[in-house]
Amino acid sequence: MLEASLTERLADWQVARRQIGFAAADLEAARLLVLDWLGSALAGLGTDTGRIFLEYARLQPAGKVTLLGLAEGRSVEVAALVNGALSHIVEMDDVERASVTHPGAVVVPAALAVAERVGASGLDLLAAVVVGYEIMVRVGAALGPEHYYHFHNTSTAGVFGAAAAAGWLLDLDRDRLVWALGNAGTQASGLWQFNEEGALTKPLHPGRAAANGVLAATLSRLGLTGARHILEGDRGFFAGLAPRGQPLRVAEHLGARDEPLRVHAISIKPHASCRHTHAPIDAALALRTRLPAGAEIDKVAISTYQAALTLCDKPDPRTAPDAKFSLQYCVASALRHGRVGLAEFADAALHDGALRALLPRIDVAVEPAREAAYPACWSAAVRVTLADGRTFDAAQDRPKGDPENPLTPAELEHKFRGLAAAGGIDAAHIETLLGWLRTLASATPLDMQALRGLPSAP
Repeated sequence: MLEASLTERLADWQVARRQIGFAAADLEAARLLVLDWLGSALAGLGTDTGRIFLEYARLQPAGKVTLLGLAEGRSVEVAALVNGALSHIVEMDDVERASVTHPGAVVVPAALAVAERVGASGLDLLAAVVVGYEIMVRVGAALGPEHYYHFHNTSTAGVFGAAAAAGWLLDLDRDRLVWALGNAGTQASGLWQFNEEGALTKPLHPGRAAANGVLAATLSRLGLTGARHILEGDRGFFAGLAPRGQPLRVAEHLGARDEPLRVHAISIKPHASCRHTHAPIDAALALRTRLPAGAEIDKVAISTYQAALTLCDKPDPRTAPDAKFSLQYCVASALRHGRVGLAEFADAALHDGALRALLPRIDVAVEPAREAAYPACWSAAVRVTLADGRTFDAAQDRPKGDPENPLTPAELEHKFRGLAAAGGIDAAHIETLLGWLRTLASATPLDMQALRGLPSAP
């Protein structure tokens, strides 16, 4: 008998989980992740980039699946694409450290679209989210830093998670799950060049991954076969996109009783910027409370790990997308304003003279110990030197929102309210949406009415 391929092992795990189900704690973790995802997506409605995706959606034929911001539905793939893109615009969506991915922006819109299309229950949706996170994170964590330098893991690994979640809801058998993963892998894509140029491409990555995963699962259900060895094959995913990756890690400890599911390893963002900036933001916020009133800052030093510098060493950002990926800007904002929320990336904030005057005096460097601890630990230290020579230091090893330093359910709902309001949702409807989210773990078919007819960008 031939040894099972990696996708066959993933499919075997998924089939087995269908038989035994998931614990209440697993489904509750998924529910909170859906809550966090929806807040980020609603905030995207209020952005110029969100308006572009909504205009694209308006150009597509009507369908039966809910698309945020439109009163009329669209096809399952268009809904997955646009809802996924909307959730990745304001940089408030979740993060998984080992895989360096944003699972929610891919898995949840794919699962939600398919769940509505097939009439699944809320419990079915949450189970599919658990499955999608598991597969996406496992693939992403095996890719390695060389892959991440060129490719956006959220997109390349995400397509597998979207296909797995869709496959769960489509009730695919073992062979068709393998095909779905094979057909997903052949569509993996997403390059970082946009970040070098300040382009707006980033939200297209999770949107496209979500839609491609849905497409892969749907075609496989209809009989389109896919490569069994898409991950580890000589002309497959790892060989082509991550030759220094570790494909065997994808199935490592898969199904082990003492192996926690990946939905319990997710970080939730409290700040509206790239997660690589959050540890230095936390440290800067802590320092701000200790600095003497009216103190003049002479210089700031940030020490962190290499990936943070690779993506976020931007000393002179001029646009909101660039500022969200600037260690210098985010730390300056934390020191000046005491927060790094959506308002801190508005035009007025970007042109704040006092903040911009501080940017050239912020240095960033790699600290070997922090580099060695990454990606298990996304840490940073910040030193502020005042004009009179006094220095103040702070470090953050577990940024707020990490599983070890989590947001409470109440803090999550507070975050949701702020994001939804930023997207133009009125207070009464925000509470309606929270009520829908609180009762999501239901065995009855999903009622999507609360998500229909939300205000779209004018």
